[in-house]
Amino acid sequence: MSLYEEIVGRGGVSPAYFFDSMTFIECAAFLRGMRRKERAEIENTRLIMWAIFQSQSRKNLELDDVMKLEDEDKSEKGVNREELEELRKRAKQMEKKL
Repeated sequence: MSLYEEIVGRGGVSPAYFFDSMTFIECAAFLRGMRRKERAEIENTRLIMWAIFQSQSRKNLELDDVMKLEDEDKSEKGVNREELEELRKRAKQMEKKL
């Protein structure tokens, strides 16, 4: 995919701004921001899926059991307990809303 397709097509930047004003550094920052937003949306989807699957499962599921993300570093297997508890609280809140 070309830079133009990503930034103008998917990102919604005007073609005039892309060609006339946007610098390469801005392009890189814009693409990083788009990836961060996509990652947040995927994380939200995974959390909802985990909440649904956990409510139907007898065993204790981890987020990786539901959906493994491509860019997750395999060396980061150790999950911070505080983060895990926060995710569980958020999942229970989502579960109540459903």
